[in-house]
Amino acid sequence: MADATPQLKRKSEETVAQRKAKKQRMSEAAALKDARNGLESTPPSNNPTPKSDKTKKQPNLTPKPNGVSEEATITTPNISKKGKKDKKPRGQQTGDADQVEAQEDAVPGSSSTPSQKQPKNAKTSGTAVNGEAAEKALKKKEKKEKNSQNPEKWVESQLQGGWFLSADPIFSPDEKYLILANLRCLHVYAAETSLLANVLPVDGAGVLTAYALSSTKPNQVYVAGSNGVIRLWDWVTGTKIGRWEIGTSVLNMTVITHPESNEDLVYCHEVGKSHVINVRALRTKSHASQTELKQVLKTNSSVRGIQVLLQGKYVIVTSDNSMTVGKRRKASRTALQEFEYDWREFQFSKPITTVSAYFREPQESGKGKKAAQEQRDVIDIAVGEETGAILLFEDFLAAFAALESSLKGKKERKDKTDSAESLRPKRLHWHRDAVGAVKWSLDGNYIISGGDETVLTIWQLATGNPQHLPHLSAAIENIVVSPSGSSYALTLANNSVIVLSTTELEAKTNIVGIQSRRVDFEQLPKESPSGKAYLDIFHSVPMAVNPTSPNEVLFSVPSSQPRQRNEGLRPEPYLQTFDLANQRAKARQALTRNNATEPNVAPEGGRVIEPSVTLLQVSHDGEWLATVDEWVPPRADSGYLNEGIPEFNEEERLSRREVYLKIWRRDEQKSHWTLEARIDAPHFFENVCGNGKVFDLVADPTAAGFATVGEDHVVRIWKPKTRSRDGVVVRGARGEGLVTWSLDRSIEISDKLELLEGSQQSLPPRTSRLAFSADGSVLAAAISWASEADAGVTHLIDTNTAAIRRSITEIDVTELSGLGFVGQHLVVVADSITVWDMVSDQLAYSIPVKTTGIDRLERIPLVRLAVNESDGTFAVSLPLFEKNKSSESKLKKASSKLSIYTPDHDEALWTEKSRGITLALVSRRSEKGYVTLDSNSCIKSICPTSGSLQLPTPPPEENAELRRTTYGADEEEDEESARPLAALMVSDDLTQNIGDDEHIFNMQDLQNLINDGALPPPPMSMFSNVLALVGGPRR
Repeated sequence: MADATPQLKRKSEETVAQRKAKKQRMSEAAALKDARNGLESTPPSNNPTPKSDKTKKQPNLTPKPNGVSEEATITTPNISKKGKKDKKPRGQQTGDADQVEAQEDAVPGSSSTPSQKQPKNAKTSGTAVNGEAAEKALKKKEKKEKNSQNPEKWVESQLQGGWFLSADPIFSPDEKYLILANLRCLHVYAAETSLLANVLPVDGAGVLTAYALSSTKPNQVYVAGSNGVIRLWDWVTGTKIGRWEIGTSVLNMTVITHPESNEDLVYCHEVGKSHVINVRALRTKSHASQTELKQVLKTNSSVRGIQVLLQGKYVIVTSDNSMTVGKRRKASRTALQEFEYDWREFQFSKPITTVSAYFREPQESGKGKKAAQEQRDVIDIAVGEETGAILLFEDFLAAFAALESSLKGKKERKDKTDSAESLRPKRLHWHRDAVGAVKWSLDGNYIISGGDETVLTIWQLATGNPQHLPHLSAAIENIVVSPSGSSYALTLANNSVIVLSTTELEAKTNIVGIQSRRVDFEQLPKESPSGKAYLDIFHSVPMAVNPTSPNEVLFSVPSSQPRQRNEGLRPEPYLQTFDLANQRAKARQALTRNNATEPNVAPEGGRVIEPSVTLLQVSHDGEWLATVDEWVPPRADSGYLNEGIPEFNEEERLSRREVYLKIWRRDEQKSHWTLEARIDAPHFFENVCGNGKVFDLVADPTAAGFATVGEDHVVRIWKPKTRSRDGVVVRGARGEGLVTWSLDRSIEISDKLELLEGSQQSLPPRTSRLAFSADGSVLAAAISWASEADAGVTHLIDTNTAAIRRSITEIDVTELSGLGFVGQHLVVVADSITVWDMVSDQLAYSIPVKTTGIDRLERIPLVRLAVNESDGTFAVSLPLFEKNKSSESKLKKASSKLSIYTPDHDEALWTEKSRGITLALVSRRSEKGYVTLDSNSCIKSICPTSGSLQLPTPPPEENAELRRTTYGADEEEDEESARPLAALMVSDDLTQNIGDDEHIFNMQDLQNLINDGALPPPPMSMFSNVLALVGGPRR
């Protein structure tokens, strides 16, 4: 071995020399690129010896944090073997590299343009760089170093959730799939598993308004948007087939087959200055003819739906109080331009909610073809009214023909309107409230209906007797009979779709979306007589993230939200758990007493109001859940307390408030929360014997425990204790120790800081907020008093001794909206975003809060704050309202502005404006980023993407700049000298050019692939993407 050592040493030295030569070529290529961009670069040398250390330490071109390079990013060009034999001067070799780069496409997102590229015959010469170019290069270098110090960029994921449209669900012909839609995309679900099979997004700025299945090709579906565009998708493959710009928004759509050709005719209800029914023959490039259009009806009445029978022979259009029936004049002529209809309108005395028509097939008789030709069409129509009655019109066309015959020979009336009651329909009345949906069975012997009672009713027409399937958890809004008649698809008012078998009436499919509070345009706040906007509908939704599983989001939801009723803010007694990774709801359970089937009626005929969950928090280990629910007697039920003074009546009603603090424990076996403790009236007014409101609830970040603050001027800390009896731990059925939650600390907060002022009357608080420090040793309590003359105060409480250590009066918290700790900084959101340094006890910075269309005191419950200790940031969401100029009583548009800050800089790291008001904003607790829930029931996550991929080994270097990794290339010289044996273990021939087959990619690409702020793809897709990235270009 002693004789072999010099040989190994010489071989190692040759390897190091080749590596230095390769690094020289890479540096020269970078220098040439800088020279073309007008940057300072070192002239290429004809000496093949390695460059000096100064040239070696030249900084690389660093991409921006979002993966887009500030300067053009280049890779080492591959040189053919022929080029290696022809030993050209170094300058000519570099010119060949320029030719290769000029032939390649520019790097996506790079700052270089085609005009900056040199011609193929251009050669680089060593020229002196003037002082101006050097100064410019120095500035760019400083900017590059500044970007490298903050390599994170924040990105938002795609929106998840959203309420399904009120249109009927669509069965596939084989009933294996169910097609639904929300405002953003079309969803295809597998009926057997209830899992999402495909998503077809809506391009552009519009939202999805209507969709219908093709009548000629069942694998195709028409999708209409509010931006005036109709698209044709193949929902099986997910490919787009056609696109037509019609210029108007389509609200309802139905498709039939052309009587004499195998093509679709699309009946569209289009809205502009008036409501129009158009028939469109939408043709793609595969058709020889062009797209055709025929207008068949124009009306000023608001159209609710359309139904087409017998390939366009009859059309039924429904509005709020009328039903318009059209019959084609010349049924034998099939040209689209000859589709002319005679219309007759039938008025109803009560508002109608739903209509369904059924065509009865003619029965065969023994009189031959002549009798068959003389048979007329028979159509039955069922109409659901707002009163709960179902009107059944049997053989409606007979009455229609009688009206036409009675008008023959007479002067045509301008007003073609008749009363529907004059036709004497049958009445089927079981529903107590408005009929939500009504449909005919395939054989026409049954009518299926549903409404707010959450009961599916099946009417047997032969006997008139109804059969019921109760307790469907929410109001029924849509009913669809499957093509074979074996299933019913029901759309419920809690944003779910359930498929029932027609024989056993058992659920086969259950598709559940995000069921949080939905704010429709009709629910936008109206101006009250006092001049203040009604903004309760935009108040915060309690939401939390499971620390042990950051993809699980928990939030409170109402029991039902029917679209036909505009009742404003509804109670939210349920808890829904949503899985962001799999885009599906995991669980739903009741947290308070509730009225699941809503059959309840108060003594005066009104609804029984449920308690509502107002606050919700999860412990640091995910084992405990704390909720606060509140119930206040309705004003209609407190009339007997009338004392003649409205203020006293309201005070008496609020004093009868019921408030409960409930502690729940996670049961992993049953996958739900079990109630462990209920604390009645956690903040009680002893002097008036009334329950105080709980303003805030926070969880201890280090141990099991929660803290609350109420309008009784007291902060209370709640801790668990293990039960014991005679020194022995009391255990449950599973052997676990039973726990009792009780009050651990109580801190009274006074509105006066001076003892001499104690004799004055105490002020009622407007609101209050709590926040724990990261180690749980400090609890901050900020209180805003009802008097605007008092700026409020922020107390710092020692959680061990329950003593107030510091009272910060320098921060104005009159408009207090949020409070939180980020490291050593206290963040307060009031009339401004204030960051207070706790170590130096002084102001770090303050940013004014600017909102539009809302008063400064009205925005207090609408501003959101969330802090994240994992990434040292905090996020603030501000509401933005735009009023309608023509009507001051309605808002035109509502949006939110979300900004992410660090305590060290007053400039936002990331700012985004989105549609809708942010109803909840929380951090991801154990991970970086935030999760938002908006008024459209959509959830999205905002996460940072790190500029450099931090691997377990080797440890990160001091230089935070992004580096480019070359697979197949050797390591740095310093690393090789530290590992001499590893340098000698080279399997390839050391005489060949190592850069021949190398593949270079940016670590930013790999980081974005692993964590781009969106949800991670399935494991197989992630594995394929990584292979595609590291595998290099295809040969």
